[in-house]
Amino acid sequence: MKLKPRPRYLDLLLAAQGNGMIKVVTGMRRCGKSTLLELFAQHLLETDTPTDHILQYKLESYEFAGYSADQLHNSILERMPKAGHWYLLIDEVQLIDGWERVINAIRVDHDVDIIVTGSNAHLLSGQLATLLSGRAMAIRMYPLSFREFMDYTGITDRTEAFERYIRYGGLPPVVDQGANQALASTVLSGIYDTVLVRDVATHLQIRNPMALNDVARYLASTSGSPVSITNIENRLKSAHRPTSSLTIERYIQGLLDAYLFHRAQRRDLRGGQILQGLSKYYPADPGIRNMLLGFSDSDYGFALENLVHNELLAAGFHVTVGRTDRTEIDFIAERIQPDMSKRTLYVQVSASLMDTATREREMKPFRSLPAQEGERIIITLDTIGLGRTEEGVDVVNALDWLTTQAYR
Repeated sequence: MKLKPRPRYLDLLLAAQGNGMIKVVTGMRRCGKSTLLELFAQHLLETDTPTDHILQYKLESYEFAGYSADQLHNSILERMPKAGHWYLLIDEVQLIDGWERVINAIRVDHDVDIIVTGSNAHLLSGQLATLLSGRAMAIRMYPLSFREFMDYTGITDRTEAFERYIRYGGLPPVVDQGANQALASTVLSGIYDTVLVRDVATHLQIRNPMALNDVARYLASTSGSPVSITNIENRLKSAHRPTSSLTIERYIQGLLDAYLFHRAQRRDLRGGQILQGLSKYYPADPGIRNMLLGFSDSDYGFALENLVHNELLAAGFHVTVGRTDRTEIDFIAERIQPDMSKRTLYVQVSASLMDTATREREMKPFRSLPAQEGERIIITLDTIGLGRTEEGVDVVNALDWLTTQAYR
């Protein structure tokens, strides 16, 4: 199958080529990391890099089942003499215990560009951070954004693309099933099961995967609402699967570490400090949420909020939830720009503002902000009543916002 381009991420790798840093690409399983390595290798070949100077290891292959760190190190040395410049590309590197020392040794002893991928948030912590001490750079990869989805599929009708995307999401193997809903659903289910079993349950040595699945379903069903550990504990107890609050917190962290969910912490709009507890959790892909819960027309508001949250993350923003005693702003999105200035967006999401009471409810939180602070946006599926209000709030259509580069 011909490789589909992922220019957002390939451009990052190309910009970092030869900079002496180890490139660590992390992200949810099947979001496109392996393809990214293939695209990079293809670019190297197209720019006259000798084939034997590109060393690729796909550690999920049966060829490397049971491989030790010493075996990996010896294999690399056999293929990489001291002379010349080399490219070492290792996919799902976390599958080999002790890989950090192998990578560091190769970096020290050879003239080599190293790119590794992994499906766990711990990839850049622990021993690797100690060994490399500032010599590694992280590239976080996400499922296809809506704009990427349109480019990837070639669908030009935004409404048609949105209807498919909001149901089945942007994981490339799912998108590759085209309009075949049965196949898309089957692939989604397989990806979810693999992440839950291999990247969460096995990693955490969980003996009760049904309780873990219940926690995932609860987080998906409450996306957009503050989550109480006590409520989850009570729900599991009523389902005759009693689980302690500490275990539930461990399950949630495992789901976050495997990139199946994202956490948006609450932040005081007045003082700016992070508020403990009652964070919001959003599935990393719309398809995962719908696979767990199903999708109905009444879900558009929640699904749109989830989508906007994930788009902001993919665009490099740090996202929190703004909170005062009486009001809440869906998202505070902050990002350091290339010129080192700080950009801040205050974002409200509502399926429609046609109802006067709804419009007032969505506008009210902006009045708690200091004058002139940040950009203020309401994102809606409405196609009328758009534009800048007298209070300086931009009301924008969701499909316009999702397909523009203005916020990136």
